[in-house]
Amino acid sequence: MKKIILSSIVAISLATAINADFIGAEAGYAIWNSSLSGDIQKGSGSLDFENDLGYGSSETNSFIWAYIDHPLPILPNLKIQKTNYSNDGSGKLDKNVTFDKKNFTMNENVSSSITLDQVDFIPYWRILDNWINVDLGINVKMIDGNVKVSSKDTAKSTDANFDVILPMLYTKARFDLPFTGLSLEADASYISYDGNKFSDLKTGIVYETTIGLGATIGYRQQKITLDDIDNVYGDLTINGAYAGIFYHF
Repeated sequence: MKKIILSSIVAISLATAINADFIGAEAGYAIWNSSLSGDIQKGSGSLDFENDLGYGSSETNSFIWAYIDHPLPILPNLKIQKTNYSNDGSGKLDKNVTFDKKNFTMNENVSSSITLDQVDFIPYWRILDNWINVDLGINVKMIDGNVKVSSKDTAKSTDANFDVILPMLYTKARFDLPFTGLSLEADASYISYDGNKFSDLKTGIVYETTIGLGATIGYRQQKITLDDIDNVYGDLTINGAYAGIFYHF
C-alpha cells in the first residue's frame, strides 16, 4: 500500500511539474505599421518603390501567431505565424522601363500595389528554459508575392507574381525580468542562397499578467533580395513598429 501511495504521489508530482513547467501554448495578434523601400524588376528595367512608384508613407498591416510547447525532448515544438502585407502607391516615371513585357514611358503616371502574404511553419527546440529562454529551429516560410503596375494615362496594366518556399534558420531569445511580468525578446529567421537573401527580425518588450493575458510592442524588419524568382528580381525592405496582444496558457 505504501508503494502504491508513494507511486501515486510521484506520478501526480511529475504530471504537475510537466504541466507547470513544460506544456504551454500561446496565440496572439499584432498590427504592424511599416514602410516599404527598394526596387523590383521583371523585364529590362527596375522600378524604385519610392522614386518611381510613390511609396514612402507607412501602411498598417497585421500578423498573427500561435505556438505550443510540449515535454517531449526529441520532438520539436511548433509555432505558426501568418503575415498579411499589402501596400500601394502612385507616382510619375522619370525613365522608360519595361515591366513584365509592358512598356512604360518617361513622365507616365502610374499606380501600383504589392502584396506579400506569408505563412511560417516553425518547428523548434528549446535549448534553455529558465529566466533566459533560447529556441533554435527551422522556419519553413511560404511567400505568395504579387506586384501590379498600371498606367493612369493608358489602359496598360501588368502583374508580376512570385511564389517561394524557404527553409530558413530560426532562433529566438527571451529574457524575463524577475517579479515584473516584463520580458525582452527577439527572434530572427535567415537564409541566403544563389544570390537570394531573406531575413525576418523582430525585437520587442513583452508584458504578461498573472492570468496569461499580455501585450507586446516592438520593431520588425524584413529584407528580401530576389534573384530570378519566377523571373522577378529586386531588393525590398519592410520595417516598422508593431503592437499586439496575446494569451498564454
